[in-house]
Amino acid sequence: MLAICAVSVAALGGQIAAASGAGAKTVTLRNIAFSPKKLSVSRGTTVSFRWHDDTTTHNVTSTGTKRFKTISNRSTGVQSRRFARAGVYRYACTLHPGMTGQITVR
Repeated sequence: MLAICAVSVAALGGQIAAASGAGAKTVTLRNIAFSPKKLSVSRGTTVSFRWHDDTTTHNVTSTGTKRFKTISNRSTGVQSRRFARAGVYRYACTLHPGMTGQITVR
């Protein structure tokens, strides 16, 4: 009986962990690219921009008609933005031509 309870609690713990991660997404900056390049999320989602280029500096600059606060030049760390309104949010690293991304909020 105790073993069954332990298995049930472990399974429930996995469900709780999965639920707590809902509503959060990550965009990685590595090798002069955003990954994923395009992301689709629900309103209210927080997107974390995570730098993985220790020696290369990047920024995240909003470029479309829907705007969010720019993240200044850095080479490591994590910065997050919450997307509360529906629309298409385009962005780029202004230091690297062609390094662009897009978040669609539905």
